[in-house]
Amino acid sequence: MSSTVLKHVLACASIAAFNIPAAAKQAQPLLSCEIVKTERDALKQAPKGVRRVSKHVLEIPSRTGPQRFVDKPPHDEGEMGGVHWRYCGYDVHAKAHLIELIDESSYSGDLLLGETGQRMRTGHTVLFSPNMKAFLAIKQEAGVDGENWTVQDMSGNLIWTGYAGTVAKNFDGVEMVVSTFERPRWTEQGELTARFVCTSSNAYGTMTLVRSPSGRWSWSGHAKCP
Repeated sequence: MSSTVLKHVLACASIAAFNIPAAAKQAQPLLSCEIVKTERDALKQAPKGVRRVSKHVLEIPSRTGPQRFVDKPPHDEGEMGGVHWRYCGYDVHAKAHLIELIDESSYSGDLLLGETGQRMRTGHTVLFSPNMKAFLAIKQEAGVDGENWTVQDMSGNLIWTGYAGTVAKNFDGVEMVVSTFERPRWTEQGELTARFVCTSSNAYGTMTLVRSPSGRWSWSGHAKCP
C-alpha cells in the first residue's frame, strides 16, 4: 500500500474517532496534522530556519543543531513501504514542532523540542496540558480499529499508554471493541479527561486519568457497557 493511500485510510479512521469540540481547539494548546492541510501553509508560520532542503529532506533548527527528517523510498504511488515526513506546525508555548510520519505500519509523528533538541515519537496529534508539563499523543496503527493514546511528560517519561477504548473476548474467543475513547481534554487543574462511548448501546460518559496510591495511572469513571 502506498504512503498516500495509507494516509487516507488511517486519517479517515482517525478523524472519525478524534473529535475535539471547536471550543476545546481554541482553548487548549494543540498541534495536529489532522488540521494542517498542506505543509506549505505550516512552513509559512514556522520559526525561522524550518525548511525543505530538498523534496525529501526537511530540516528544523534547534539549540543542539539542525535536525533532519529524511524520506525513504519508494515515493511513487502504488509502491509498498517507504517513510515520509511532513511538517505540521509549531507551538510557541511548548517550543515544539510536530512532524507527521507516514509509513506502511502507522500514521504517527515526532515531536521536536527546539530548546533541547529532544525528539520524541508521539503521534499525528499532540494535546498539551495547560501548564505545559505533559501532553497526550494520538496515533493510528495500520489494521487497528481505533487509536492508540500515549500520555507523557515533556521530558518524554511515560505516564500512560494504550488502546483508546476497551476490548473483550466474545464466546468464540475473538476480541471485540466494547467502547471507544474520544474528545480528550485537559482541565485547568491539569487532569486529562475524555468521553467513553459504548459500541453496543451508544451509552457514554466522562472519565479521568488518575494516579493510584501505588503510582499506577488508569482511567476512572468508565461505566460498564452492556
